[in-house]
Amino acid sequence: MSTRSVIRFADWKMSPEAAAEAPKMVHELQCTTCCATSAPHEDFEIARDWAFQHVGRNPSHQGYRETVTRFWRMTLTS
Repeated sequence: MSTRSVIRFADWKMSPEAAAEAPKMVHELQCTTCCATSAPHEDFEIARDWAFQHVGRNPSHQGYRETVTRFWRMTLTS
């Protein structure tokens, strides 16, 4: 038995999700020394404050990785 598929070639545009009810961008920082992480938050300053508190308690923990979750929307343009 064979299956047949039709694929439609189309032009798409990708842009940040703009709907009012869409989730906001989320920031999270992770210490690269001990892997402790901030809570995910829409406000980067809150994640940044966590990093300042963490390095204050652990002066040798000077490296951090940011994870950003951003929501996107694909829109058919043709």
